[in-house]
Amino acid sequence: MKKGLLFIVVSVFVLSFMIGGQALADVKKYKVPVISDFSGPWAQLFKVWVPMQKAVFAWWNDTEGKKLGVELELKHYDGRYDSSVIASMWPGILTECSPIIALGGGGADVAALQQRLPRDKVPVIYGTASYGYGWIPDQWIFQVRPLYVQEWLAGIMWYIQQHPEKRPLRIAFLSCQIAAALDLVNGVEKYVSDVLDPKGLAKIVAREYTDTNPVDVSSQVKQIIDAKADLVLGVVTPAMASAYIRACQLYGVNIPTVGSPHHTIWKFGTAMKTFKPFEDHLVVAAHTPVTDKDSKAYEFYKLLVEKYGLKKNSYNPYTMMALNQSILAVRAVEHAIKRVGAENLTGQAVYDALLTGRFTEEELMGTLPTLQFTKEAPFCNTDLKVMIETVKDGEYTLATSEWVPVPDDVKKW
Repeated sequence: MKKGLLFIVVSVFVLSFMIGGQALADVKKYKVPVISDFSGPWAQLFKVWVPMQKAVFAWWNDTEGKKLGVELELKHYDGRYDSSVIASMWPGILTECSPIIALGGGGADVAALQQRLPRDKVPVIYGTASYGYGWIPDQWIFQVRPLYVQEWLAGIMWYIQQHPEKRPLRIAFLSCQIAAALDLVNGVEKYVSDVLDPKGLAKIVAREYTDTNPVDVSSQVKQIIDAKADLVLGVVTPAMASAYIRACQLYGVNIPTVGSPHHTIWKFGTAMKTFKPFEDHLVVAAHTPVTDKDSKAYEFYKLLVEKYGLKKNSYNPYTMMALNQSILAVRAVEHAIKRVGAENLTGQAVYDALLTGRFTEEELMGTLPTLQFTKEAPFCNTDLKVMIETVKDGEYTLATSEWVPVPDDVKKW
């Protein structure tokens, strides 16, 4: 009797091992390279990006990936935010990973890889907004957000609606002499000149420039004050934001800025432990704001903390960019699997899925509005909308709980 029981137990164990081994064998693994920066100028940013990327991919592997028989393994590479370093690493990355998709880090790898990607057939996903000089067709680069200019213009239009004075909104620029910042100035200026000024809605009254990390901008701010500006655009680094606020305090004024979430309010406020100096300033982005704790995106973040190793208190504008790129990447792979099967995934298959699929706000876990890409641009350029945050009574909060539409008549500049 005991021998018979022992035989049954051993048989069940062996059968379970065989079935489990077969299940593991049926899982197709793909390596996903991630261009990062662990020793360059943006090392602090990537220090918080990487855990978010890992958590999102771990969640997907444990849920949809398990159902579909695919596991995605992230492999981070230190490109030091240096185009020459990234270009030299890329052939080895292709050999080591045979990637079906990759995650990008920023402008350095765009410069290094943009012309190569169509030949190498590797789509790369970015979590930031886009620049005007990147608005070119037939790209294998995919941005989760539209142009910074489109986001800012949505903020300007919303501001105009909230301040229906019977005169044009007076806009000033406080920017810096780098290509990315100048691109933003040129894009906004063209739209104001072509569309808003003729309608009597807005006009440019001052253009001031400084360094990316200025100590003092009081002379530039004095020119902006003398021009009687209502709104300031172009502040694109936390150091510029800090210098701008000090100058405003020197002159006893508060002229609101419009920028992106990682440029002004959040970074300054967390460092100074107060948001009061940014009262009524605005930040605009085409993703769910981190101040909305009732969102589906925040619920997803809490799930990643509870089950997938993400640290608490890591929900901020920096990690949101990593969350955005990661969720689009895994959903793109998921769409491709459903089209060609787990065994037949290639970069071309994922690229085709990105161009033919519609990625809904629901499947993007509420972090982004619904996205649909075409070959005309590396970002979604239809039905665009943003969320806007501000500071009210010293609290960093939502300016509006609703998505705000982006003007649909923005042209290339």
